[in-house]
Amino acid sequence: YTPYGEHFLFSCGMEVVLADGQVLRTGMGAMPNSNTWQVFKWGYGPTLDGIFTQSSFGIVTKLGLWLMPAPPAYKPFVVRYPEHADIAKAIDTIRPLRIAQIIPNAGTVSNALWELAVINRRADLYPQAEPIPDTTVLDLAKKHGVGAWNVYTALYGTEETIAAHWKIVTAAFKASGGTVLTQEDVGPDDPLFNYRRDVMRGDLTMREFGLYNWRGGGGSMWFSPVSQARGSETLKQMGLARRVLDKFGIDYVGLFVIGWRDMHHIIDILYDRGQPEAMAKARRCYDELLDDFAREGYGVYRTNIDFMAKVAKLYGPVKAKVNRRIKRALDPNGILAPGKSGIHG
Repeated sequence: YTPYGEHFLFSCGMEVVLADGQVLRTGMGAMPNSNTWQVFKWGYGPTLDGIFTQSSFGIVTKLGLWLMPAPPAYKPFVVRYPEHADIAKAIDTIRPLRIAQIIPNAGTVSNALWELAVINRRADLYPQAEPIPDTTVLDLAKKHGVGAWNVYTALYGTEETIAAHWKIVTAAFKASGGTVLTQEDVGPDDPLFNYRRDVMRGDLTMREFGLYNWRGGGGSMWFSPVSQARGSETLKQMGLARRVLDKFGIDYVGLFVIGWRDMHHIIDILYDRGQPEAMAKARRCYDELLDDFAREGYGVYRTNIDFMAKVAKLYGPVKAKVNRRIKRALDPNGILAPGKSGIHG
């Protein structure tokens, strides 16, 4: 969630143990005695790092990571929007600020139920079994001081650059109907603001694990489709998601992670692992979400082990064939994590 939030972009150089025991060092690391392995990604010839991500072509034993120096100044803030449909205005406001790097980090836009689920149990807010109605969600949001949608992001740099960018950012968000709040506005003890403040400066926090107490039992599956960073796309994906979630009686607990031009839509399917019927329902829900989103051209960028083969199939036969050929070339006996990411030899 920092300006270095696109993790693969800020990696540089891998050491990989291949199935036959050879050790491959990618990029500049392939050259003996290289002193530029972790500063220049590409080296000479084809760049191989990508084939060792989300695959089983080798065992990555080293990975170079670029670290972000602490900036002279840091200003986290939240922008709250009052209505469900305001997500479109929020995204269309953020996108040009992200592309221009005025907002440099991978901020998040979380809905009211995500905010409430982090610090509350569902039974204490809405004991009925059916999905919480939209009007009730808005009532709960107002009662607990959160927005229907909540944009968490930050400015980084010198005091002077932050002051200049702050004028641009506040003008843009206010023009879109958002309420801009800083630490001074929410106070020092706001748990929702504080955990976002911490993660956006690279600190570790377990606060978000409160989500898994929402229904009790700790069950969770993240359904994570990617889309363009456009307001119209958020509304379309929300509609797709809600139709399936409502069918299975599951609350829409979601947020968007905003890249430069893309969004990761994180839908947390929360259930009680102690109830077999709840687990089965969550699995069917996830399966149907995959199908419905794929029909509209949306793919997920991550999944759990039960759905690796299905997700790989959704990405088409040519990609699957190429992956299989690489697997057979590098691991002909299939000894490294067979089936990982739906890839078999």
